[in-house]
Amino acid sequence: MKYRKFLGATMIAAALMTGVAACGGDDSDAPPAPTLTSTADAGAGAAGGDTESEITNDSKPPSIAALNELVDTAVDPKIPSKDKIVLVEGSEKDPAIFEELVNARAENSDVDWVLVNPVISAGPNKARVKVRIETAGNPPTNAESTIVFDDGRWKLSNQTVCNLLGLYQVKSAMCTPAS
Repeated sequence: MKYRKFLGATMIAAALMTGVAACGGDDSDAPPAPTLTSTADAGAGAAGGDTESEITNDSKPPSIAALNELVDTAVDPKIPSKDKIVLVEGSEKDPAIFEELVNARAENSDVDWVLVNPVISAGPNKARVKVRIETAGNPPTNAESTIVFDDGRWKLSNQTVCNLLGLYQVKSAMCTPAS
């Protein structure tokens, strides 16, 4: 399946923010975006139980390093899709979607996105986090994303992942509105 290239960072940010409550504030003090490689390396230091305990702790949202490790796992082509369904809310409806995400990401290697601080509680079992999006030739853009505590662990929200899938023009049963 051939995926369309992204049209630009502005379109990506707009799509991610669709349906996601925006938070006020100026992003000018946001830290520089780490690359996915450096994020994975930073998350590796938290491995060995720390990351898992953060992801399964319902009393507070996990750190940005733990969340980026979760994202890196979701798009890792070496990890079977059946092992990834615990990472995204509602993905049990379409476990094969992770293969689509891996393929779309590979075909759009000029687009990079990473979660950046702060992680902000947004009520019981929900938090907001910014996504820093970079495309070749465009300045970095920040957009809102959500995570949810579901089935005993923090996960990327269905809404966030469905918005990302929409950017790649990938359809999924997990993104179909209930009738």
